[in-house]
Amino acid sequence: MSTAESEPRLRGLPLALATLAVAMASFMNILDTTIAIVALPTISGNLAATPSQGSWVITVYSVCLAVILPLSGWITRRYGEVRVFIIAVVLFSLTSWLCAIATSFNELLLFRALQGFSGGLLLPLSQALLLRIYPPEKHGLALGIWGITSAVAPVLGPLIGGYITDNFGWPWIFLINTPVGLFCAVVCWNLLRRFESETRREPVDIIGLALLMVGVICFQLALDRGHELDWLDSTQITVMLVVSVICFFVFLAWESGEAHPVVDLSLFTHRNFVTGTLLISVFFLCYVTATVLYPIWLQTTMGYSATWAGLVMAPFGLAPMILMPLIGQRMRQWDARPTVMFGIAVFALTFYLQSLTSTETSAGFVAAVRLMMGAAMPFVWMPLMILTLVGLPAEKMASATGIFNFVRMLASSLGTAAGVTLWDDRTIFHHSRIAESIAVDSPQYQQTSELLAQRLPDPGAVLAALEQAVYMQARTLALDDIFYVSAVIVLPLALVAWLLPAHSADMETRQ
Repeated sequence: MSTAESEPRLRGLPLALATLAVAMASFMNILDTTIAIVALPTISGNLAATPSQGSWVITVYSVCLAVILPLSGWITRRYGEVRVFIIAVVLFSLTSWLCAIATSFNELLLFRALQGFSGGLLLPLSQALLLRIYPPEKHGLALGIWGITSAVAPVLGPLIGGYITDNFGWPWIFLINTPVGLFCAVVCWNLLRRFESETRREPVDIIGLALLMVGVICFQLALDRGHELDWLDSTQITVMLVVSVICFFVFLAWESGEAHPVVDLSLFTHRNFVTGTLLISVFFLCYVTATVLYPIWLQTTMGYSATWAGLVMAPFGLAPMILMPLIGQRMRQWDARPTVMFGIAVFALTFYLQSLTSTETSAGFVAAVRLMMGAAMPFVWMPLMILTLVGLPAEKMASATGIFNFVRMLASSLGTAAGVTLWDDRTIFHHSRIAESIAVDSPQYQQTSELLAQRLPDPGAVLAALEQAVYMQARTLALDDIFYVSAVIVLPLALVAWLLPAHSADMETRQ
């Protein structure tokens, strides 16, 4: 029997403080996946890096995060969930401080990599610890609180990052993690030590570990750099994809016969875990694509500043803060399947509404659609997360949350990479169609040229203004295509949701 089972559970203020500390650590980690995006031009300029090199600040963090996620179960089995979580929080705080004081770009990349390794442990362990300190009947509430961090943090990242960079300087986007992290570590050490999980010293599966790390690194790098290097037209990307696929299949073959595997593949014998992980991954593939591309369109096509783009995107986070804990609590009584269907239907509707975007679209329309999307998120995210994880054996929870978040993160990276590539390809397509439809001798062309000529005496400036107008239209139509495709992909998930049990209690009974 573990210590957590033999001791009384936390209640009242200690439970509230422990929940706050664990949730804040998770929020801090997820926030750092997006907070540096708007600061990249400033960081690159201050540390003498090119814009292309500057993107590695995001890439190296994502790669290291992806590498460590599937290993979280093995690490915690060896050293204990609470101990690993507290060490990860301290290391995340320390590496955040080192990122802030970096004097060269290479130093920043090194510290950012170390930050990614420690952050990769915070994500699954925060879930596992909340499930450990809450009784089974409160697991929905615990996951609802955790779900707020995963839904709100990516949206607030660019907004907070832009404000801090503009007013205090880019080092502060990392420095703010240090006091928060130290607070979380102190609270967790004092309140959660007695909830430590059982540990056992297992032999290290060196071959499985090496196959996993090489495969994940190659695949994540291919996704992050593929668009820049033109995908399969690049030998570098082709080699990385081939290596990642080979490593993946060899890893599965090796782990299936390994007595002490790095990743607990037995989790994939649980139908609910597999179905829920698949559903949430496809869902996040589309959701993250929309979340990443919309602010880019607002800034590069519509002329919004980083701060204003963040503000019109921010309403997404309002509804989840209220609805996620409430829905999490109700999932033991509600039938999860119609709940998920309702959320998916509203989400598909928001994708369709966003596919109606034009260059005349107002900030109010964008904010309203994002608010609606945020209201739909808890109806999908909460039931799927609960039915995927609740009911699994306690000793498998760290492994399950690690794999769950690993697959979800890879799906998000895949969606972002595919979305950016498709956006550029469809922009070229629409630009060609629009240009073909504008005949030089047409009345529309003549009228537009005359109006522009009255304001721009230079003929070259007139042509440049026409080209800019065509590009804006093409870019917007291409974005509409992506939103429409996202709606088509998301809507059928409502049917797949019926493979899950109606209630989380049903799954607990069968376990």
